[in-house]
Amino acid sequence: MSKAATDTLDKVSGEFESEVVADLESSRSETLAKIESVRKETADAVAKILETGSRQAESVKRQIIGAAELEARNSELKSLEKAVGEVFDLAAKEVSSKSGAAHEKALAGLIQEGLDIIGMHVSVKCSVKDRKAVAAAIKALGPKGKVTLDENPIETIGGVVLATPDGSVRFDNTFEARLERMRPALRKDVASILTGA
Repeated sequence: MSKAATDTLDKVSGEFESEVVADLESSRSETLAKIESVRKETADAVAKILETGSRQAESVKRQIIGAAELEARNSELKSLEKAVGEVFDLAAKEVSSKSGAAHEKALAGLIQEGLDIIGMHVSVKCSVKDRKAVAAAIKALGPKGKVTLDENPIETIGGVVLATPDGSVRFDNTFEARLERMRPALRKDVASILTGA
């Protein structure tokens, strides 16, 4: 082979080697850049996953705490309602055991309240225990209207039920009915006393 051919071959070979090295270096740089890009994307994805997991954990934590607080409040309300119910039961027993002049005056007041609401032509029902006191209260009204004592007693701890002769209007003024009507307002007062608020 001649020197010119060898020089040409060396020149071509050198240029080829330079191109290959340049291509390899370029590919290496691109690959390193891609690896760095993938590493950054992976780190971002991991950070997002951790952040999402943290938010979900916080949300679950809040739900658990909220449910526990709600359960505790419901338990407290049930206990309070039970205590209020017991206070009302005790009050009903206390009222039913009363007798004497104060009891008779209370019955007369209940009758008058009913008359004020539904009129002077009524039939009055009461318990067997209150029959004498109710009859005396009706007699004390005098000839203001037509107020009669019904022969059929009712089951009640005390008080009266007034009704028009045709039964179209009825006013329950028994102690139980009055307690139920006043229960919402009294419940608040009793709850305040029981909780010390």
